[in-house]
Amino acid sequence: MKIRLIDPAYEHPYFTHSQRVIKTIWFARLTLTTLAALTPPDIEVKITDENVEPIDFEEDVDLVGVTGMLMHAPRAYEIAQRFRQRGIPVVMGGPHASSLPHEAKEHVDAVVIGEAENVWKGLLEDFKKGCLKPFYQAEAFCSMQGLPFPRLDLLRKEAYMTINCVQTSRGCPHQCDFCHVTHFFGKTYRCRPVKEVIEEVKRLEGNFLVFIDDNIAGNRRYAKELFTQLKPLKKKWASQASMTLTRDPELLKLAAESGCVSLFIGVESLSPENLRDVNKSFNQIHQLEEAMKAVHDHDIMVVAGLIFGLDYDDEGVFERTLRFCEKNRIELPSFFLLTPLPGTPLFQRMESEGRLLHRDWSQYNGATVVFKPKLMTEETLQQGFNWACKEAYSWGSIFKRVFHPQQRFFTRTLSNVAYRRIAQRTPEGYLPSLSRILQKMNDTIPLRNTRDLIQQMGEKIAEKRLYIGQKAADTLKLYSIYNERLRTLFVRLEGSIDREGAKELVKRLKGVLNVEIQKVILDFKDVGAFSSEAIALLSRKGLLQTEEGKLWIAVNPPGIHD
Repeated sequence: MKIRLIDPAYEHPYFTHSQRVIKTIWFARLTLTTLAALTPPDIEVKITDENVEPIDFEEDVDLVGVTGMLMHAPRAYEIAQRFRQRGIPVVMGGPHASSLPHEAKEHVDAVVIGEAENVWKGLLEDFKKGCLKPFYQAEAFCSMQGLPFPRLDLLRKEAYMTINCVQTSRGCPHQCDFCHVTHFFGKTYRCRPVKEVIEEVKRLEGNFLVFIDDNIAGNRRYAKELFTQLKPLKKKWASQASMTLTRDPELLKLAAESGCVSLFIGVESLSPENLRDVNKSFNQIHQLEEAMKAVHDHDIMVVAGLIFGLDYDDEGVFERTLRFCEKNRIELPSFFLLTPLPGTPLFQRMESEGRLLHRDWSQYNGATVVFKPKLMTEETLQQGFNWACKEAYSWGSIFKRVFHPQQRFFTRTLSNVAYRRIAQRTPEGYLPSLSRILQKMNDTIPLRNTRDLIQQMGEKIAEKRLYIGQKAADTLKLYSIYNERLRTLFVRLEGSIDREGAKELVKRLKGVLNVEIQKVILDFKDVGAFSSEAIALLSRKGLLQTEEGKLWIAVNPPGIHD
């Protein structure tokens, strides 16, 4: 009996990777090598990764297995059709088939839902008997103990950056609304015995490997034991982790000492409102720069995942995010457009709100707008994303991020050159016209005179001898969001306002006046203190009026009570 396992390529005019790029930055996936290891030895099994070699549709084979994520679905269906036309049964599994099994079943003979470890041998027995079932789903998640080592020998080693891929855990302790991991692996975080992981690592050739975990430090006690036992092997490794790793200095130090040279970290957004909205508030925005510095201080390269299109993203998000990456020397910014994946809370919410544009899964690739953004038009989001991708890998931006005195300069440069090749194929984009204005409207204005400040309760702060040492008391912070659909700028003020601060505020607000903005809403709720001169100035300029129909509308305007 012969089985051919196929990983479909993603065919797209802009996002299909060349062999050169794959060789530079791509590591082999473990899905099919793991499935091959689960196959009984009396069955001949081979693997085709269509990204690095063509499929032989005329091959003499008894059964075909196809995997794939959402964007691979149309191609996977085409592949299945070609083999089924010859009378060869096709089985499909993976994230997409598990999310939409009935859709997948329309194109294949059998669908594996979820993990295959507990059902694969039974499926093969059914196939031999000629009674293949339409769906296979295990009653429970598989044990992480005693898993067979993946059949890496079935891959074309020379085609990838590395085939040395190891999995130490499955799942993630967090449940972010946009992430497919929890949907596929359930709300579990399961770890393999450290001893078995170390044994597998020892079998690998070369001194570099990738741990393909979704969160290698999801269990700190386990991670510390793993890193401790990795140290004597003197291997270099890369993986993915959440920002919580950076809050444990001992664990971060152990990771570096055990050979960690690169981490993909899901930063996602610089907005606390966005992170709260997608259930990722454990990313502490006020600690973000410190976290990036901690990773760099251990000579670990940062690959930062950042998402555009979240509900609190406006036209200023693209430039703001890129400048953050440059300031904090993020070696490899990885920008994605928010993509609602079937099975996730995000998909369910957007579907119920009628915000999905279509169900052409080939476009659900993380780089094409497939939903209606809240604060931008689809065109603005797409163009801003394209601009950010190209600008991030311009030579000027690469210089700002890469040229600094840390180790592995050659690796950082080579990786950026490979990413630049990808970015150059991205369609031209443009920076939204209000981007620069929005940067100025998300800023801090220092105060010059705090003696005459009056609290909202009406007493002079100087008279009460209150100490104005807090940052919120001697500055005025501006938090602004622009809704392109409503053509309205929302400005939340926080801190204190003296006369000079009021003048600067008026100056900046005048700078935002253009044909695009039709209304400005100023929220004074979080202004804790102000001077009478500031109030007078703001009133004269019409910034405290509360009437609808005006250009400026004040919400929670300050009032002085003697």
